[in-house]
Amino acid sequence: MTTETEPTRTTPQHPRVLVNEYYDPFGPDVGCLRQEGITDKKVRVLRSRLSALNQVLRQGADTQGFTPVRPRFTGHALCSSQPYVQGSADSAPLHPTAAGEMAIAIADQQGLLQTRNP
Repeated sequence: MTTETEPTRTTPQHPRVLVNEYYDPFGPDVGCLRQEGITDKKVRVLRSRLSALNQVLRQGADTQGFTPVRPRFTGHALCSSQPYVQGSADSAPLHPTAAGEMAIAIADQQGLLQTRNP
């Protein structure tokens, strides 16, 4: 709430808003996760929940006129030779590596190119 003595602050234009969906950390091969007790069945359950969460994020973004963005880690999942995701022995399991963060930033940049200035 502003009063007569408080200045009103506005931005030069309406901001463009991106909503990041979650990436799939698993990929087609989850063999390296067997020792962690991760089975194909568990991966299917996790992917189902991930899909449901991303659907909610996408619907919320669409409802508000925001741009949903989903980074792709294709070829760089947990069990790949160059994963974009930290493994279970790393300091932040399932979080992106520096390369994964770059992939997210690139997806965001592409998303910004798709948005229109309101």
